[in-house]
Amino acid sequence: MLKNYLHTTLRNLWRHKGYAAINVVGLSVGIACSLLIMLFVRSEWTYDRFHEKSDRIYRAWVHESYGEGQEFFNSVTPMPLGPAIAETYPEVEAYVRYTVFDNLVRPGANTLTESIQLVDAAFFEVFDFPLVAGERSQALDGLNDVVLSESAARRLFGEGAALGKTLDIRIGDETFEPFVVSAVAADPPPNSSIQYGVVLRFENGTGRRWSERALQAWFNVSPETYLLLKPGTDADAFQAKLPAMVNTVLGDEVQPGQYVVGLQPIADIHLNTAIPQGIAPVSDPAYSYILATIAFFVLLIACINFTILAIGRSARRATEVGIRKAVGANRSQLMLQFWGETLLLTAITMGVGFALAWLAMPFFNALAGQRLAIRLDGGLIAIATGLFLSVGLLSGAYPAVVMSEYRPIQVLKGAVAAGRQGNVLRKGLIAVQFVLSIALIASTLVIRSQLQYVQTRDLGFDREQVVVVETGVPPEVGAPLVERMRNELAGDPAVVRIGSSQYAFASGAWLELGYRANDGRFREFNVNVVDPEYIDAMGMEMTTGRNFSLDIPSDANQAIIVNEAFVAAYGWDDPLTAQLPGPFGPHRIIGVVRDFNFASLHTEVTPLALVLNLDMLDEGASDHSAGQSPQPKIAIRIRPGDLRDRVDRIERAWNTVAPGQDFVYSFLDQTLQRQYVQEERLGRMVGIASLLAVLIACLGLFGLATLTVSRRTKELGIRKVLGASSAGLVALIANEFVVLVAVSFVIATPVATWAMRRWLDGFAYRVDISPALFVAAGALVLVVALLTVSFQAIRAALADPVDSIRYE
Repeated sequence: MLKNYLHTTLRNLWRHKGYAAINVVGLSVGIACSLLIMLFVRSEWTYDRFHEKSDRIYRAWVHESYGEGQEFFNSVTPMPLGPAIAETYPEVEAYVRYTVFDNLVRPGANTLTESIQLVDAAFFEVFDFPLVAGERSQALDGLNDVVLSESAARRLFGEGAALGKTLDIRIGDETFEPFVVSAVAADPPPNSSIQYGVVLRFENGTGRRWSERALQAWFNVSPETYLLLKPGTDADAFQAKLPAMVNTVLGDEVQPGQYVVGLQPIADIHLNTAIPQGIAPVSDPAYSYILATIAFFVLLIACINFTILAIGRSARRATEVGIRKAVGANRSQLMLQFWGETLLLTAITMGVGFALAWLAMPFFNALAGQRLAIRLDGGLIAIATGLFLSVGLLSGAYPAVVMSEYRPIQVLKGAVAAGRQGNVLRKGLIAVQFVLSIALIASTLVIRSQLQYVQTRDLGFDREQVVVVETGVPPEVGAPLVERMRNELAGDPAVVRIGSSQYAFASGAWLELGYRANDGRFREFNVNVVDPEYIDAMGMEMTTGRNFSLDIPSDANQAIIVNEAFVAAYGWDDPLTAQLPGPFGPHRIIGVVRDFNFASLHTEVTPLALVLNLDMLDEGASDHSAGQSPQPKIAIRIRPGDLRDRVDRIERAWNTVAPGQDFVYSFLDQTLQRQYVQEERLGRMVGIASLLAVLIACLGLFGLATLTVSRRTKELGIRKVLGASSAGLVALIANEFVVLVAVSFVIATPVATWAMRRWLDGFAYRVDISPALFVAAGALVLVVALLTVSFQAIRAALADPVDSIRYE
């Protein structure tokens, strides 16, 4: 019996090669698109789960709440937190503090800038990053041990063995210190929140990057703290014990509930936006859900094609059903045959779809910024099995369930065709395709409109023609370096102005200071340490007062420039006569700069102070937090012209003032654009998915139009004989699809509008959704549908009516 079913299936596919090809192409493209997106979503949803002990690893967070909106929620923590928890509670097997900064390393004569990680000695015991050289148990035994990633080892020592070699590293000031490579670790996988290149013991930061006092400061946050709980420990019950420790170490400094320490599972870090971002970026889970939904939509459209064509061919296959039933076949056998045909076709399309996905993988990785690969593992087998069954069963549902129910007497008398029920279902399925296509295209246009907005919005400074050079050194070393650079480029006609700042745009959070005001209220504001040329170099606008001046000695230690948001937050009528209401030393507000977006457009502009020296503010602040290292960045505004020539001039000046040190630079406009890389990737993926969805839908429309025309060939011939024009016949056939597009447009518009409004809520500054975008999407789908249908309609309208009347 199975052999007979197989033979019949192959014969039907071969006899109707055109429709089989349409189904194979549509389903293959849908499967390839869905597979790639599902691999991406799987990578997002399996972040950090590769650690063997991931179910016992937690990252600590600290939430401070002092009333009146004075809340501080951080996933970077005080330095003494990890040791204090481990000493207090036996449930903790190990702890690891983890912090990252950029500094200089010297493997020989050359000096390079590398990302350096300071971690506690248990790092490779808690986390399962494999070592390719060295002993795991001894990797970080000594304070002068350094562990390199494979890629860092190649950069620093070439292809030769790095184990045992000496690497000079600058951790704090100008001094390079020797470290011995004790191990080489495999590069961390892309779905790891913890990335590393040059790994040192945490203790190496003491006295170099922070003081002994900082190691005991409970209100300053810096590293991430990870805890490995012992097997069998209930994390919720353990977390409930932590307030007792907080009460012990802080005593009367805080009231109950004001200082809360909590735990976050490591597997929860990447997709949980409810907890603030730490060192690694957090991905909005909405993007994964959006892409997973798009994958489902594309696959659904491909399956709908199969069903539509099955409905269109139902009249032709009705005779086959009737004959089979007349000679004794029962419904279950017919269902098995029809589903068998579908599953065989699905198996073919699965093979073609996987081949397409494999060919498209490099392009998709570049598009998504991933390092995905098609590897035969349990996850991929589960995805493939799910695709096979869902596509096969869903696509074959109509012929298996509906056509197998035909009554043989009615069929053999010619009384069964697609029928009204079949036509309604067919139109409904086509409408679903149009709804999804219009919604996807409209969403693509809205996303592109928002991205265009963030690229062109006035940010309060001039982002064009600015080269940012990383000094890679602490402020006390960087300030003289900036001056040497300014002197070296003085008089260069290609350079307009040079300024510097400790914190750069789009490179992480700027320093945030918190303090207790005179009225008892806790206040906070952002700070950047700049030089007197910075405001002019960045093209910022002073609205009140003046800029910093080297001719006024008191500016170096007392002058503050605030932004408009600062003035509004403090309610100052005359900011030039105001004082910060806190325990700060002598200071003067000398000017107000127009608000500029120093963070991304996802957030509103917050109060900001610019100073030449942080000491006067630092002494009065009780809370400090920053997402990036305070290493001076040189902003060089250049004249329009040959960019390569401009960069070469700057590089020659750099090599003169910092010989042997890497020249690391970026263009400010490109750096700012990278803040929206996730949105850009989403936009490109949705755009490509929209294109594929329309393409697949058009394949189905083409096949359906062919069937429609073939059924109405005689009718069209008679109409033409009676005087109908070719244009009128084309309109007769196409009119049905125009109505379907119109209905689909009415349904798709509110759905897509709601979805896009939810997405735009993630931006503090955003575009209004224009109805024109939806009209454009609907018009595009209408034009493509009419072009697809009209091809067959025009052929039928131009045919000789005599041949049409003789048809069948």
